[in-house]
Amino acid sequence: MFPSFGTQQVKHPNLVTMKLFDAPAPNPMAVRLFVLERGGLSIDVETVDIMSLQNRRLAYRAINPRGEVPALQLDNGTIITEITAICEYLDEVAIGGQSLFGSTPEERAETRMWLRRMDLEICQPIIAWFRNDPATLDFYKGNRIPTPEARVNQKVMINQALNMLDDQLEGKTWLCGDRFSAADVHLYGLMKMMTMKVCEWMLLPGRENFLAYWKRLDEREASPKALQNFPAKVGL
Repeated sequence: MFPSFGTQQVKHPNLVTMKLFDAPAPNPMAVRLFVLERGGLSIDVETVDIMSLQNRRLAYRAINPRGEVPALQLDNGTIITEITAICEYLDEVAIGGQSLFGSTPEERAETRMWLRRMDLEICQPIIAWFRNDPATLDFYKGNRIPTPEARVNQKVMINQALNMLDDQLEGKTWLCGDRFSAADVHLYGLMKMMTMKVCEWMLLPGRENFLAYWKRLDEREASPKALQNFPAKVGL
C-alpha cells in the first residue's frame, strides 16, 4: 500500500500500463523509493538478475541496448531509461498525491537544481569511485574497465562536496527546505545501498547537518521498503 497524500485533482484519468524492470542495485532502488513516496501508480514489475549478467544478455538488451537497469516499458512500446527521466514521467502520470518535483515553476526549478547537484557532485562520483576499484573486475565480468589511480582524487572531491552540502543543510529539513522532493529521493535512493556496503565513510562523524539529514531519510516509512525488490505488481 502507498502512503496517503490526501485528496488532489486527478490529472490523468486513465492509468497507463507500465512495466518496470527492477534489480537489487542502487539505480533501481532510487526508482522504487520514488514510486513509494509518490504513490498513485500501478506498475507491473520484472526483476532482472544482474548477478548472472542477465541485463547484459541479448533478451534484455532488446529492451535497453545499454544493458542498464531500471527501464520502464509503456503499453505503446516506448522504453524510458535513466532514473531521472523515469521519475519525472511517473510524477506526471501518478493519480492524485503531491508532485515530488514541485507544484510551481520555482519549486520545479529548485528541485531540478538540487537533483543535478547531488547527481553530479556526489552520486556519480561515488559510483565512479566504486567502479574504479580493481575488486569489481569479477562483478562486472569485463563490462567495466577500472582506473584505480583515479580513486584518491575522486574521494577527495566527494568529501569536498559533502562538506559543502553539510554547510548548505544548516537550518534545513530537506534539500529544498521544508519540502521533501525528488532531489532527496535521488540522493538517498542512489547512495543508501552504497553506504551499507562500499562507502561507509560518507557517514563518518563530523558533518553533523548531513548526518541528521540522513537520519531523517532513514526514518521515512518508504525508506526500508525501497531496499527490497518490488513484487510482480505494484498498484494503487
